[in-house]
Amino acid sequence: SVDYDRDCGSGGCVVSAIANYTQRAGDNRYSLANRKQALEFLVHFLGDVTQPLHDEAYELGGNDISVQFDGKKTNLHAVWDTSMPEQYVGGYQLSDARRWATQISNAIKSGQYSSQKERWLDGMDISDPQGSALNWAKDANAYVCSNSLKGGASAVQMGDLNGTYYNNNFPVVQQQIAKAGYR
Repeated sequence: SVDYDRDCGSGGCVVSAIANYTQRAGDNRYSLANRKQALEFLVHFLGDVTQPLHDEAYELGGNDISVQFDGKKTNLHAVWDTSMPEQYVGGYQLSDARRWATQISNAIKSGQYSSQKERWLDGMDISDPQGSALNWAKDANAYVCSNSLKGGASAVQMGDLNGTYYNNNFPVVQQQIAKAGYR
């Protein structure tokens, strides 16, 4: 679960970062360059908050869980952040990302996500970025037990994750990226 006081209170987290950079991006007391930088960080963090392991403290969000993906040693967090998306798009070039972004945009406009997209805004309040981000973090964190760490850390460490694990979890990765883009 995600609890703001427990998870963000003393050291900060992606939720507090979204609240901070939302405020900075819209504050005319900051220079244009600082507001632009704040907006860039904000876009980054809006993507991060939808990745389930960015909203999970266990083993540093999966960074301390060693796994294999496609025959290579890595960690669970990197599998969700990088390995699964790169596997799907076939690389890590900007052209790969653009092609995938177009696919996701089309799925939001008139495809598989078109009937879900309005629900992705439930609880969103532009005047309360912390509350909105906390809702999004809770939504993403719900996938930790059902997907990211289904069966526990030892279960995901058994075998290469580029198989059944990928097939079962990549739809969640793609949906969460769609949510981030739409929000």
